Amino acid sequence: MLVDFRQVCGVGVAVLALASPALADTTNLRVCASTKDAPFSDAQGRGFENKIAQVLADEMGATLDLVMLEKDAIYLVRDGIEKDLCDVLIGVDAGDERLLTTQPYYRSGYAFVTRQDRNFEGDKWQDVDQEGFDTFSYRLHSPAETILKYTGRYEYNLIYQASLTNFEDRRNKYTQVEASRVITEVADGGADLAIVFAPEAARYVRDSREPLRMTLITNEIERSDGVIIPLQYSQSVGVSKTHPELLGPIEQALQSGKARIDAILTEEGIPLLPSS
Repeated sequence: MLVDFRQVCGVGVAVLALASPALADTTNLRVCASTKDAPFSDAQGRGFENKIAQVLADEMGATLDLVMLEKDAIYLVRDGIEKDLCDVLIGVDAGDERLLTTQPYYRSGYAFVTRQDRNFEGDKWQDVDQEGFDTFSYRLHSPAETILKYTGRYEYNLIYQASLTNFEDRRNKYTQVEASRVITEVADGGADLAIVFAPEAARYVRDSREPLRMTLITNEIERSDGVIIPLQYSQSVGVSKTHPELLGPIEQALQSGKARIDAILTEEGIPLLPSS
């Protein structure tokens, strides 16, 4: 039987066109953000990542469509990107496999935060284990829990840590301590030391009436099973895998807007590490 390849190819092209998603509108930058993720993002759009989103839109000559979700930030891929409410997320870990990610635009890490008058010394995670530092505030689901377990401080601290969420039941739900609470506990003397991702804490350390000290942790955790838990992270812009055409323009916007983005990070007080 003879086959008319022109018809076959025509059908194939038609099917491909139907299967391929429409190109994103580069004049309208759709960015999902959380109303519950200060200082990164808040309902008023005053988070530093909200400001960076505006820089990217400006540099692209686009209008910023900031899609605010009343969800914790961990749900933005599932409930924003995957439901096609937006195409872009600001501030994801470089290489996040759920997304296409740009070259990192800053790098920072976990830090200790103490009152200056406590004269805390040390920049290794093991340094939490010292006399006079017994109560620790931190955000849940973070390497801070591993640090306290490995230094023998976790169980002693459990009741205090639970009090930061008003002893809310954590079963079958996402429970979190607000970043601001982690720092005010230190400033007010409720906690001797906080262990927190520096970008989460910088604004509150900067604005504290009680002078505070923030020290980046310089080493990583090697678990007993040999798995390495890094304590320093590079941050990128995440793009939906269905819209790879946005990656190039956003990369260009990160470069052309670098001075403005750096100024935002500096004003926020975030301690930065070399990008390499």
